[in-house]
Amino acid sequence: MSYRKLLPSKGMLLYFSVCTLAMVWPGALIANRIDPMIMGLPFFFFWYVAWVFVMFIGLIITYQQEGKEAEEDE
Repeated sequence: MSYRKLLPSKGMLLYFSVCTLAMVWPGALIANRIDPMIMGLPFFFFWYVAWVFVMFIGLIITYQQEGKEAEEDE
């Protein structure tokens, strides 16, 4: 087994890096306010919930892609 197959693709690394940055310093500055209220949540809290959901969708996609690659290897 090569180490290349153990590493995630560059696209997925970029995707999760952008999601992480949106939740810390640069993204927190953009969303650091209470108004507008979205679904009864302050905008800042909604921002974090939305990005956690986006990261969850990315994990599902990554899991499915790795499952397909594992089937092809067998």
